Formats: sequence, C-alpha cells, structure tokens
Amino acid sequence: MLNEALESKLGGEVVVKSTTVSGRIFVVERKVAWTVLTGPGARSFSTALIDAKLVSREDVEQVMAECRKSGGNFCETLVAWGLVPRETLRDLLCHHVTAQLETLFGLTEAQALFVPQPRSYASQLTFDLAELTADTPQPAVPQSQSPSGPPVLLEGEAMANVKQALEEAMKIEGAFAVCLADANSGMTLGSVGGNAAFNVEAAAAGNTEVMRAKLKTMKALGIKDRIEDMLITLGEQYHIIRPLSAREGLFLYIALHRANANLAMARFRMADVEKSIQL
Repeated sequence: MLNEALESKLGGEVVVKSTTVSGRIFVVERKVAWTVLTGPGARSFSTALIDAKLVSREDVEQVMAECRKSGGNFCETLVAWGLVPRETLRDLLCHHVTAQLETLFGLTEAQALFVPQPRSYASQLTFDLAELTADTPQPAVPQSQSPSGPPVLLEGEAMANVKQALEEAMKIEGAFAVCLADANSGMTLGSVGGNAAFNVEAAAAGNTEVMRAKLKTMKALGIKDRIEDMLITLGEQYHIIRPLSAREGLFLYIALHRANANLAMARFRMADVEKSIQL
C-alpha cells in the first residue's frame, strides 16, 4: 500500500489500523515526509528530540506555538531558530520514521488504506523508501490474510466527486456528520462534519461491523437481496447506513439530530447522494 502511495502523483497518506496500533504515513512528491503512531508505546518525534537532549520541552512548546501561528514546518523551524543542525535533525528524523515503519510493517492483523491528497510541505526533510527500509525486511502477507478485494484508491476527479457528494449530504436537515467508508477495512474514504464528541471515522468503523453482521444474517437465512439502507434510531439521533449499489463494499454513513431531521426526507436525499457518487 505504501508503494502505491509513493507511485501516486498526488501523494497523500496511508492509514494503518490494527486492534492495538494505528498509524499514518504522509507521502509528498513520492517521498515519505512524516509518520504518526498512536497506541501503546507510541513515541512522538518531539519526545525523541527531548530525550536526545537536543532541545528542551520549553523549546518544543515555543516552536509548536510558532508553527500554529505561522503555519510553518516544525522541523524547518527548529533549524531556522538554530536549535538543531539540519544534518543532525535529518539523521534523527530518519531513525524515528524508520522505527515507526518497522512497527507498522510488523503488524500481523492490520488494515491499510491509501487516501490520495495533494498537500504542500514546506520542507526538504523527506526520505526515499529505500533510505528508510534498507535494513528492514518487509514481510509478505500470508494468503490467509490477503484482503478480500482490491484497495480503494481515490484520486483526482473521484476525490472531488466524493467530497461534493458528502457536502451535499451535510445539507440534509439535521445532519451533523457524514462519511463514505470501506466495509472491508472499516476506514473512511472521505468525511465531513463530526466533532470532538463524535468521531465520524470511529463511528464508521464501528458500523462496518453492523453491516457485516446483517450481511451474514441474510446469507444464513438464504435471503438473496441487497441492503437498500439501515436505520439506527437513538434517543436523540438517527444514523443511516446506505451501501453503494454501484460499488460493492462501500457505504455512506450519516448521523442526524433527531429533533431536526425528517427521516423520510433524509432517506430520500441519501438515495440521491448515493447516485451522485461516481467511482
């Protein structure tokens, strides 16, 4: 999946999720620019800098504050402020990214998704994959762990089309979060809305299990039909899951405030949104 990202003209990010660890690998101009891990034992690059006694915690906080204010790059600001020599910083960053890639490559039950996304990156501190993996064997995926279908890659017009469709869905009365998700991996291919109290990506991943369970039940009952949509009614919310008829494995997911939503109209509008998605 990372090789796919590195071959993309747009660049973007590879999202990796397992039961214990999740990570994001950012690719710019066919090079790895940054990695982020979350989970047990995850260690940030700023912590690595502090542990190496190259900067103080106060230095890091000041640099981060400046980057938030100016939109500057964290590493380039460290160099510009004379806190860390460029070559020293590059070596440490290379080591840090390599270690994180080793962790991701070592996951045995993980899902990966490439999300193409053009982004500006104001730094030359990027790495060829060979530079990061020269001593890191990349394990082959056992046949039993091969994905059930090809990875979904969205580029160019497809990305723009999905974004437009999701923005249209957000115009539905009562809507506060919507996404397009991959039922095979549980990952989102695009999302709009949500907030700190409602993580739409986590919600989509959870509802993947709902969709799988329903399909399994239909198979057990011998029901040879397709799911038009599924409705989950909460005390204060409606959640609608609508599989894409034109692309098996993908589904739209929308959350609405029940007090403001017209359920019949929402289902009707979601059918139109589904038809508008061209992949």
